[in-house]
Amino acid sequence: MQLNLGWFTGNVTAGFWVISDTKSSTFPAFYFPVENVESFVEVHPLRAVSLQAFTLCFWSRAQPQGSQTVLSYSTGESEHELEVTVGSELGLWLGGHFLSFPLQRGAQGWLHHCVTWAAPEGTATLWLNGAAGKARSIQKGYVSRAGGSLLLGKARDPLLGTFSNGLAGWLSRLNLWSRVLSAPEVRALALCRAGQPAGDVIAWGQTPMALCEIKAMNCRIWHSPAPWLVTSL
Repeated sequence: MQLNLGWFTGNVTAGFWVISDTKSSTFPAFYFPVENVESFVEVHPLRAVSLQAFTLCFWSRAQPQGSQTVLSYSTGESEHELEVTVGSELGLWLGGHFLSFPLQRGAQGWLHHCVTWAAPEGTATLWLNGAAGKARSIQKGYVSRAGGSLLLGKARDPLLGTFSNGLAGWLSRLNLWSRVLSAPEVRALALCRAGQPAGDVIAWGQTPMALCEIKAMNCRIWHSPAPWLVTSL
């Protein structure tokens, strides 16, 4: 696959690399360099993140170690209102409660993840590359709070304004739905089948996102297809 490469801040250790397949510019990926702790993505969701159920699906390629934030949604009352991490395990925070799912040890390539949850029974399930793991229970009857801040690649403490648990690696095709996807829908996403519905909370390539740096708190809006792709690999 031929890739195009671009960046905002001028060098790989100070910002993002944004990758796009030249055959399909609607499939870009964010790359968070391990040397850079300053970068994150601010997301402006399509609807309020007040959820009685959800499915979060994404492709990632990260080191299988530590706790690295994929998505973080925090409010003034709850630092961990909704948060998903990868690394040595997949972690799910919901309303300040936490549970974890095992991940493949030593996995170095792209992995497709889907995390589903529904309030009536509090059932949460991790799908990895289209295969469902054992269901677990968290926050039965809960509804996530609206009015928070939604980020990719970093966790933020809304009271202190600090950031932590940065993602080191690649992130792409992240979608968030306000419902639990069916098993055929999850498998179709893992197989990259065309015609699959985009998320109604976050729709990859449609939801407004801003690429930000912590130090300068400088953000620039990212559009898809990305207009700044400049170098061919």
